[in-house]
Amino acid sequence: MSIIGDFITKLIKAAAEWVDKCLPNYEPSVWNDNIEIQHNNNCYNYGCDIQTNTYAQPGRAHDITLTSADLNNCTKVTKAAIADGLVSVNCDEGCGCKECWHQVALVISPGWDYHWYRKDKDGKWSHKMAWTPATNLDNSGNIITDPKTADRGSYTIFCGCFCVNKSKVIIN
Repeated sequence: MSIIGDFITKLIKAAAEWVDKCLPNYEPSVWNDNIEIQHNNNCYNYGCDIQTNTYAQPGRAHDITLTSADLNNCTKVTKAAIADGLVSVNCDEGCGCKECWHQVALVISPGWDYHWYRKDKDGKWSHKMAWTPATNLDNSGNIITDPKTADRGSYTIFCGCFCVNKSKVIIN
């Protein structure tokens, strides 16, 4: 192989390894301890892959408070998440590899709640509903390959995807 070919191969391998270390592994045991971690970290913590033990809410770290009236469309929750440092992105384009990013998706149960899904290193999606255990299954018990088409129960509004750089996102 030529020097240029070797260099390109090494460059591609290094880039792949760098991106790979940034993507969260699906490791539910890290979140499912049935005591402090599981009960004090919710879907937003899980999606951002940051354990704060504060039951984090979008925007709260930046003095934004969401109300049930804000849960009839995506606008307020999206703005609150962006204030925390999440970056809105086309779901099909992903987060790229310019920095250490992973992808999350936001859905809403109108007038009641919002929920976050996280794309893991294996390319599948997982989530953690409130204080319940983290899982990679949807409401029908199927592995989540796409949160847009998964059985999300009452979470009928799909708001879109975001990129998270957990070293830059501030949640509480």
